[in-house]
Amino acid sequence: MIGVKEQMQKFITSTALVTAFVAVFATPALAQSSQAAPSLKILTPGPAQTIYGNTVPVLISVENLELTDYQTSALPQLGQGHIHLWLDDDTLTNESAIKVTTDTHTFSGVTPGDHTLVAEIVNNNHTSLIPAQITTVKFTVAPAATPSSTASGFDKNTAFVILVVVALIIIAAWWYTKEEDEEVEVANKKRQATSRKTARKRRR
Repeated sequence: MIGVKEQMQKFITSTALVTAFVAVFATPALAQSSQAAPSLKILTPGPAQTIYGNTVPVLISVENLELTDYQTSALPQLGQGHIHLWLDDDTLTNESAIKVTTDTHTFSGVTPGDHTLVAEIVNNNHTSLIPAQITTVKFTVAPAATPSSTASGFDKNTAFVILVVVALIIIAAWWYTKEEDEEVEVANKKRQATSRKTARKRRR
C-alpha cells in the first residue's frame, strides 16, 4: 500500500509540474493567437505612381504592432517590432535592409526610372513574423518638372508689356516734340509778321 501511495504522489507531482510547464510556455502562444495579427501597407508611393525629382518619401501603415528600437532583446517580444525596407534590392536580407522604427522614411538620390520598394514588419530581433508580413510596390521616378513653360509665358508677357510701355513713351515724346515744333513755328511766324510790319513802317 505504501508503494502505491508513493507512486500516486509522484504521479500527481509530475502531472502538476507538466501542467505548470504547459501553462508557462503556452500562455504567450495563446496570447499571441488571441491578439489581432499585425498588418502592413505602403501608402506612399502608391502603385504605378510617378514621383518627380530624386527624393522619394515613404509612408507606411502598421497596425497591431508597436514600433520599437530593434535589438532591444535577443528574443522576440510579443507585439513589438520594426520595419525593414529594401529599394531595388533582390537579396532582401537583414544586412541589406534599411531598418526604421517609424512609419516614415525618405530615400534621396533616386535615379529616374522604374523602382521596386519592399517593406516587411519584423520582430525586434529582426526575425520575420509568422506568418510573414511583407508587401511590395512598384513606382516610377521622373526628372523634376522644369518651369520652362511658365517662365516662357512670363517672359512673353513681360516683353509685351515692355514693348507697349516703350511705344507709349515714344508716342508721348513725339507728341511733345511736335507741339514744341508747332509752338516754335507759330512764334517764328509771329516774329516774321512783326518784322514785316516794322519794315513797312520804316518805309513810310
